[in-house]
Amino acid sequence: MHDDTIQDDSATHPAHTALSSHSRFSVVAASDCGRRRKVNQDRYFADTHAGVIVLADGMGGHNSGELAAQIAVDGVSSRLMQRAAAGSDKARNDDLPIASLLTQALDEANADIFTRGQDAEHKGMGTTAIAALLNGATLHAAHVGDSRLYLYRRGELQQLSRDHSRLQELIDEGFFTVRDSRRSGIGHVLTRALGNAASVSSDAIECELEDEDVLLFCSDGLSDLVDDWQITDTLGECRGDLARTCRKLIDHANRNGGTDNITAVLARYEDA
Repeated sequence: MHDDTIQDDSATHPAHTALSSHSRFSVVAASDCGRRRKVNQDRYFADTHAGVIVLADGMGGHNSGELAAQIAVDGVSSRLMQRAAAGSDKARNDDLPIASLLTQALDEANADIFTRGQDAEHKGMGTTAIAALLNGATLHAAHVGDSRLYLYRRGELQQLSRDHSRLQELIDEGFFTVRDSRRSGIGHVLTRALGNAASVSSDAIECELEDEDVLLFCSDGLSDLVDDWQITDTLGECRGDLARTCRKLIDHANRNGGTDNITAVLARYEDA
């Protein structure tokens, strides 16, 4: 595991926070089991020097969800770290566009998880995944499932990712507003996840960052229980203190029920 990797595999440990930074990005990450679950099936990786962030929220009984999430994070982060380490050396680096690299890394992780899921012990396992490579002032990301990516800029919060879920489809079809959907009682039915089929389609995100922009990567254990207005208020109240913000977001989710594992990765961009 890379020295700058931030990882908490503990199922019972309280919210763990770690910080690393380089000239353009500061990153804080935290993961908590929540109040209802006995095992934390969320996994993440963050390396500010390489500008690589990966988050996965596993699904499946026994240890299958943990395994699926770990396969995704290990595989995708390894591929992105190789790209970052190679730099512009064409002899060592595949020269795929970054969007294609992210998609391919998720495709490869999906294939690995799907293959392992054919074993009776891990039948039906899967995971969401969101992966990002921060290249200068440009954010490149790709995602599958309902783990989210938000951008906080000048006091306003914008969701950059779009959930791959049946509930999101119903919102798109006009059956619910976003606000009403929280009270709909409809459980999480994902329309896409890594490991559910032999192939998967991921969505790409590209965004030019501005000075003091903050990115929030999170599992649905946070986004389901903490409204966007509360996330916005927390980011504003903490005034750029990423460690404090991360702790408060985890606390909000637990106070609002803590029904699932909760993971948040915050990255702040500073124009050098």
